[in-house]
Amino acid sequence: MLSEILYQRVFVFDGAMGTRLQAAGLPAGFPPDEWNLSHPNIVAGIHQSYVRAGSDIIQTNTFGANRLRLQRNDLEGKITDINRQAVHLARSIIEENTILCASIGPLGDFIEPLGNLTREKARDAFREQVDILQGEGITLFHLETFNSTVESSIASEVILKSGGEVIASFTFEPRGNGTFTTLMGETPGTIVSVFKDIPITALGANCGTGIREMTQIVKIFRESYSGPISCKPNAGLPRMENDHVVYTESPEDFSSQLPLLLKSRVSIIGGCCGTDERYIRNIADVIHQ
Repeated sequence: MLSEILYQRVFVFDGAMGTRLQAAGLPAGFPPDEWNLSHPNIVAGIHQSYVRAGSDIIQTNTFGANRLRLQRNDLEGKITDINRQAVHLARSIIEENTILCASIGPLGDFIEPLGNLTREKARDAFREQVDILQGEGITLFHLETFNSTVESSIASEVILKSGGEVIASFTFEPRGNGTFTTLMGETPGTIVSVFKDIPITALGANCGTGIREMTQIVKIFRESYSGPISCKPNAGLPRMENDHVVYTESPEDFSSQLPLLLKSRVSIIGGCCGTDERYIRNIADVIHQ
């Protein structure tokens, strides 16, 4: 189990999947998870690039592979195949000491009273995906890019009750004066207050910001959280150039900020949107030296 070894050293997570698939031709708005079935070699190739770059943890291409998201593209009938194939593709390229983790994202709807999604329906949707993934031998789950402690707590409860491990990760936006909140207005401190008594494996942040902002977010987390912290920043903030999305931070930018993250005793470091194997290699060169 990751929790048993997480205090021994820093682990290198993998990088982006969605933006890599978009660069390979994934149409805008089309679910990346479906490419597990239609473009398996591309998905496996991305996983392999991260393993070769030095990732200790690889996560499956299952961020949106829950029933509620898949049904928007009439793919709910393929939920089992998509999740099972995701595990097969990742497992086919990992090395002996590589840790396999399942990516699980938000359901895409607001939970009552802010929306029409009931807690029971949310719990059922998470349980269905978790059951499929656990049936393929997955024990570690990365709840990434969450904006709500309510939704993340529901997903965490499902996983923990089934014997799995949870990395609970949230996405933040800068609000001025050095503060950061999720879309729901929750600060890192608020999130710590919710999760401090929940036996998760790690708490953290991903997406939303680049690595410079991430160093500040992690520092705020560390002020009130003593457990393992995970972070996967974007390659900076995206901007449009000649009708293409461009990210503003280089692999070298990631390297330059690593000492600050390590000073805050981060346990897991990887990359999110806009990153590729170059970013992960630069992280691994520092962590594994």
